[in-house]
Amino acid sequence: MPGKAIIIRPEDSERVVGQMPDNNSLARKYFGNGELKNSTHISASEIKAEVGNIPVIVRGDTGIVPMHGADVTDIVPMPIEIDDKIRAVDEDELGRATGEGRNQIIDDYLREHAIMVRITTNALCCQAHRGKIDYMMKSAEGLTRYQVSYGNVKKIKFAKTLAKATYADCVKYLSELKSQCSKFGVGGPGEFVASNSVYARFCELLANAKLEANIKDEYVLIGSHKVYEDNDFYFDQDADGNKITKSLCDTNEICYRALNAGQKLKYLKLDDVVQKNAVPIYQFTEVGDGQRGTKIYTKSKPFPLVNTKGIAWGEFKEESFVATFSAGSNGTLKATVDGVEIKTGDSVVAGKVIEFTATPSTGYVVDSWTGDSATGLTKLGDDKASIEVTEAVKVTVSFKSST
Repeated sequence: MPGKAIIIRPEDSERVVGQMPDNNSLARKYFGNGELKNSTHISASEIKAEVGNIPVIVRGDTGIVPMHGADVTDIVPMPIEIDDKIRAVDEDELGRATGEGRNQIIDDYLREHAIMVRITTNALCCQAHRGKIDYMMKSAEGLTRYQVSYGNVKKIKFAKTLAKATYADCVKYLSELKSQCSKFGVGGPGEFVASNSVYARFCELLANAKLEANIKDEYVLIGSHKVYEDNDFYFDQDADGNKITKSLCDTNEICYRALNAGQKLKYLKLDDVVQKNAVPIYQFTEVGDGQRGTKIYTKSKPFPLVNTKGIAWGEFKEESFVATFSAGSNGTLKATVDGVEIKTGDSVVAGKVIEFTATPSTGYVVDSWTGDSATGLTKLGDDKASIEVTEAVKVTVSFKSST
């Protein structure tokens, strides 16, 4: 094996993490600086004393969910586990490099892993806001769906759509959200995080009301309520293995969170490493197979604790429009949204795409399409067309003889 064995020291990880940009995730910020717990598990009684509820953990499909009211002694969170390999060519360079050059090569690997740990931790914090974690995690066994249930979080459906809500309506809705936590005994200061669309609408309402002074650099004031714009996004996988992008808030959503609800982020001790104390991130190496290349590992065991009584969600009513469509004689017209067939006169949520399929009778072909919508009708061949719903939709198709 060329050069010296590669050994990652605690100060190497500390240096890399210290050089990373600040973590500006609003979801992560809610849980504070993080606390180290020198144990591989955390007792249910300790969690209940801090946040008032006991989370139930399921690992993939093999976990066991205790019945409601059962005595759960210990909670063992799932660690983030990343394994990689320092290529032999990089080891050759390491063997020749000294000082700063050697640190740079090692740092590149450590930094990439540290970023992955940060992204995963942020994602767990995002999901904890909803009272549950359901996330595809990287583990020693590969990808495993990590599930944690903290309990129910209150969600209110607002009566108006975002476009039709007035400034007074929004002040009322936000006050209602905050009061939900007060009803459960969680008062004191709090803040809101709004989806990009909700935040943009709030800025518009403030401008229209000549309250531009309420639009600050980092937040807006709706009445006396401080509202931040959601800045989180992360990737997950659906049941079919497809990558999907998620945020803290979905479209039309806003979240209220009490700031003194006991929320914390615990970093627990890893149970299969030589490191004796809990650390936010632990990185180490071992010689690869055949004495060529070095395996590099990064592990972390973050566990967000959230008091579900200190969080409340609100969602503006989805805007929808009526879709009418028809076919002339000698054929039929079918319409679907997200693969589900709809009937003429049905309401369709704004932003959705309606796909039309025309079926001519024997001896006939499509003659022409007509469509009324601001976005216009997009033809997808002679027999298919689509249209994005931004207003009331009206589509017709006619047929003609093929001879």
